[in-house]
Amino acid sequence: MKIQRTVLWIVPLLAVLVLAGCAGPFSGLIPSKNVEAQLTTNTSTSLAEIFSPSTTSEPQGVNETTEDAITLAVGKVNPAIVFIDTTYQTVQQDDRFNFPGYYTIPQQQPQEGQGSGVIVDGGNGYLLTNNHVVKNAVAIKVTLPDGRTFTGSVVGADSLADIAVVKIDGANLPEAKLADNTNLKVGSWAIAIGNPYGFENSVTVGVVSALNRTISDPDSGNPLMDLIQTDAAINPGNSGGALVNISGEVIGINTAIIESAQGIGFAVNIDAARRSFQDIVAHGKVTRAWMGITFAGVTEEIAKQLNLTQASGALVGSVSAGGPAAKAGLLADDVIQAADGTPLVKAEELRQLILSKKAGDTLTLTVWRNGQTLSLTVTLGEMPSQVQ
Repeated sequence: MKIQRTVLWIVPLLAVLVLAGCAGPFSGLIPSKNVEAQLTTNTSTSLAEIFSPSTTSEPQGVNETTEDAITLAVGKVNPAIVFIDTTYQTVQQDDRFNFPGYYTIPQQQPQEGQGSGVIVDGGNGYLLTNNHVVKNAVAIKVTLPDGRTFTGSVVGADSLADIAVVKIDGANLPEAKLADNTNLKVGSWAIAIGNPYGFENSVTVGVVSALNRTISDPDSGNPLMDLIQTDAAINPGNSGGALVNISGEVIGINTAIIESAQGIGFAVNIDAARRSFQDIVAHGKVTRAWMGITFAGVTEEIAKQLNLTQASGALVGSVSAGGPAAKAGLLADDVIQAADGTPLVKAEELRQLILSKKAGDTLTLTVWRNGQTLSLTVTLGEMPSQVQ
C-alpha cells in the first residue's frame, strides 16, 4: 500500500501534471493539495463563536429530502472553499555539456503547486489548509469562488496533524462553520469539496467509512492520527479542502488518498484541526504533551516471551535521556498495560491519550516489568520542536 499526498504540481517547461508525494510522482497515498442556517459573511466573529459546537440531526436514507439537503449543504460551505496556488524555488544542476559530474551550474527552478483551503474566520481572514500544501512556499495566491484573489501568508503550521493556517487580508469574506465531531458516526454523509486537478469547487459525495484511522505521513514518516476515512472521491488538488456533513458543516480537512485503491481517502478530523488552529493563532505554534519514549504494540509472540496473559498494551522501545518517562523510572522493554486506570488494548491508545493532554499533566501508568506490576507517575513535558 502506498500513501501519497494529493498535491497537484504544474511543472514549467514540461507542461505535464504529476502527483507529488514523499516517494515521488504517482507513489502511494496522495495528500490532497490542490452556518447557522446560511453561510454568512463575517467581519467581527470571535473565536468562541467560530468554534462553538453545532448539533444538527441528519435526514436518514436517500430520498428527495436528502438530495435537497446535500444541495443546501454545498451551498452553505462552497463560497468559503478557496483555490490555493503556491510557488516554490528548487535548485537543479544544469549540465551544459551532458557530462554528469562536470561543469554543473546550480539553477533556480520555480515550481508551482495547487491545492485547496477553507476560510474559517472571515472577520480576520484565516483559512485552514494542509501543511503539505504550503510547506516551503515562497508565494501563495488565494482565489475565492467569487473571483477575488489575495496574497496569503502562513501564520503557522502543525506538521504532525498536516494542518496550516494561512491569512489573507480582505473584507466581507465568507466562512465555513466547523462541526462538533463528538457524535460523528460511521455511515454519515460525507461531502468533499475542493479543486481536484485545478477544477475549482468540485463536489463529490460519499459516507464516513471509518474513524480514528492512522497512516504514515508520506513526507516525514510520522503517524497522522485520528483521521476520518471516506469514500467520497478525493483527487490531487483536493488537499486542504473540506469534508462536509449533511448540514453544511466542516467535519474534516482532506489530506490523502491511497492511489491504488478506490474510495479510500482520508481527512484530518476537524476537532484536531480546531485545536491546531487555536494554538497557532494564539501562540504561532502548536504545543503538545510529550512523554519521551518510543513504543510499539504487543504481539502474541512478545506476550509469550514476557509471560503476559494477553497481547495488549504498549511495549517501550527506548526512553529519552532526561525526558519525562526517564525521570519517572520507565525503562526500555517495560510494557505499559494501563494509563490512569484504563487498560490499553492497543498501543495507539497511549499515543492518543498523550496527545489529549497538556505539558504539566500527569499520567499514572501500570507497568509490567520482569514479572512484576509497577505503578509509575509521569509528569508530561512539552514536545521538543525537533521531535515534531
